[in-house]
Amino acid sequence: MTITPAAVQAARHERRRTDRHPIEAVITATSQSNFWCGFSDNISEGGVFVATPSAPPVGAIVHLSIRVGAEPQVTAIGEVRWHRFDAEGFLCGCGVKFAMLDPRAADLLQGLLAAAAQAPLLVE
Repeated sequence: MTITPAAVQAARHERRRTDRHPIEAVITATSQSNFWCGFSDNISEGGVFVATPSAPPVGAIVHLSIRVGAEPQVTAIGEVRWHRFDAEGFLCGCGVKFAMLDPRAADLLQGLLAAAAQAPLLVE
């Protein structure tokens, strides 16, 4: 049996409990001994994909800082759940599930997601 990329994406979507929103963000992640920086182009209530060529190991607990333009910074604690590799086998990022958001961070994240959900779709 061959699994196609479309089938893998569909399976991931089935597991996802919250919708992704198109939000471009600068993300930093720190652990007890390391620091990573990356970008994301979508975020959900449950987590974020961080595009970075050097990601924390799967299972690592990280402190996240999510910055979207001039908006206040959202901070969270998350767990690295998976890595993504490009067609040549090079690491290109990781999926981080939010494990802890304080009430202020949860409110900020909800505001960002609500604004993204209402943003007009631009078609050229």
